[in-house]
Amino acid sequence: MQVEDGRKKELEIEEIVGATVSREIQVIGFKLNDELVGIPIEEIVEITTDKDITPVPKSPEFVLGVMNLRGKIVPVATVKKKLGIKEEITPELFEKNNIIILDTDYGEVGITVDEIVGSLRFTEDDILPEPTGTIGIEIKHIKGVVQLDSQLLIILDTKTIFSKEEK
Repeated sequence: MQVEDGRKKELEIEEIVGATVSREIQVIGFKLNDELVGIPIEEIVEITTDKDITPVPKSPEFVLGVMNLRGKIVPVATVKKKLGIKEEITPELFEKNNIIILDTDYGEVGITVDEIVGSLRFTEDDILPEPTGTIGIEIKHIKGVVQLDSQLLIILDTKTIFSKEEK
């Protein structure tokens, strides 16, 4: 009888241990044209606005220039070009902007975004694979998508966007 009771207890413990709790994911959501996009919060150093961006001659086309962030020079890029999203670069972008500072293989890099939506939370189970060919962003730069009410949130993979292997 004791063995049978012991086995029952083991089964109960295994059932409890085997149950997985879905991890909560938090991203900072922002707009790139009409697309709602997000980056996991642990990859973001800070968010800043209205910084002067100084163009740098002979830089790659996706690099807008550099900015001074409390005495540190930080390159600022437009991810729209890297992602294949249409973009019109206006002179105002160099003064009136929303910039997300990321921790990348290259160190801290700022990216310009059209609008900061804010913090969005969902569970890991809510993340779906990108619907092939339906989003105008290259699939290699997408970790997944999440359906939020009537909008689709695209979760970017900043490791592929700012990888030293990809130029």
